[in-house]
Amino acid sequence: MDEFDAIDQHFAAYAAQLMQDPAARFAALRKCSFFEPMPDDWLQRMAQAAQIKTFKSDVSITTQDDEMKAFYVILYGSADAYRNGKIVGTIETGDCFGEGIFFADGNITTSATVIADDKIIAAEFSKRMVEEMHADPAAMISMNKALLLALFKKLKAANHKIEKLMLV
Repeated sequence: MDEFDAIDQHFAAYAAQLMQDPAARFAALRKCSFFEPMPDDWLQRMAQAAQIKTFKSDVSITTQDDEMKAFYVILYGSADAYRNGKIVGTIETGDCFGEGIFFADGNITTSATVIADDKIIAAEFSKRMVEEMHADPAAMISMNKALLLALFKKLKAANHKIEKLMLV
């Protein structure tokens, strides 16, 4: 077995563990910066509801202007976000995308195409799961804090890019 086969086997084993073991999903979610504000009891519920998805390199996870059907947190790997064919950001392990689904009253479209850089493992939270969270005010207090922190981080990165462009 060569080095690349070993990496593929490790990836597959980790993905399988996350799919089958709620405790492993909880531990992986707890390591994500996005979930830092979440209390353990609510994060346990999210770990139960999370669908673990794997994506190969260069696979489109979301497509700009399609209906947003889920919220994602990357547990392993990274992806690039493209708007109108131009790269607008990178989403790293622990980061989220699709958070607009929390703010929509009905259908909302994705703002970017997200493409896996390499192999990715992501926790996917369906639109139905998001709607269930909205029905629980205590859960939304923690989720709103996590969402605000994530959006602040994205705004800060966007401001940094704008600043660099203005210096050119």
